[in-house]
Amino acid sequence: MDKTIKLCSVILAILFPFVVFVSGIEGAVFDKAFYMKEMEKNQVTKNTGIYPPDMELVVDEILNYLKGDRADFDIQARLAPEDAKNVIESVSIFNEKEITHMEDVRALLLFFLALRDVTMVLALIVFLILMKYDPQAIVKSLFYGSITFTAIFVIIGGSFVFNFNNTFILFHQMFFANDLWIMDPSTDRLIWIVPEPFFFAMISRMVMYTLIPLGLTTLGMGLVLFNKKIINSN
Repeated sequence: MDKTIKLCSVILAILFPFVVFVSGIEGAVFDKAFYMKEMEKNQVTKNTGIYPPDMELVVDEILNYLKGDRADFDIQARLAPEDAKNVIESVSIFNEKEITHMEDVRALLLFFLALRDVTMVLALIVFLILMKYDPQAIVKSLFYGSITFTAIFVIIGGSFVFNFNNTFILFHQMFFANDLWIMDPSTDRLIWIVPEPFFFAMISRMVMYTLIPLGLTTLGMGLVLFNKKIINSN
């Protein structure tokens, strides 16, 4: 039984931070208000030529696609190349390369979300086993798992802060089997919709959404272990 308890503790220490991490990604990626704020900050309508009233529709359709609620990424919008008085009828705003790359992005995102859901079930099963046989192991598992992965995510976040370009490239090379993610500003409108400042802000939110719950868990479980040690020493 001791080996089972130890195994369950290790599993929970790994699964809990993973669930927090992917949930943090979900919270950051599907935040429409964040997208709209970034669109304005990065002057997306000006840089892309998209008719300003259609920008929110474009964001809605991007999010619908990433959620799996839209079948394809062939999103259409009106263009105003010179001014709002000179509006072209709705056209496809993304080319084949961009559409194919976003298929890869959605597949990766939905895979991790599905894996997170399975992980949550497994974590709950392990949690219930530990609750029955050794509740104290839950506290230790959550503490050591959270503090370990907090350190890992601090390193990852720091790498984006201090060397964004190389880290961004490495990430894409790790998760994508092609080079479609390399965008050309002269032909690919997607790079103007989600430019580097957008990704930096998005990744910062992901790291924050991950570190805050893991940090609080580390603090809370650490206090429990500390108090337990004080009580046992008296």
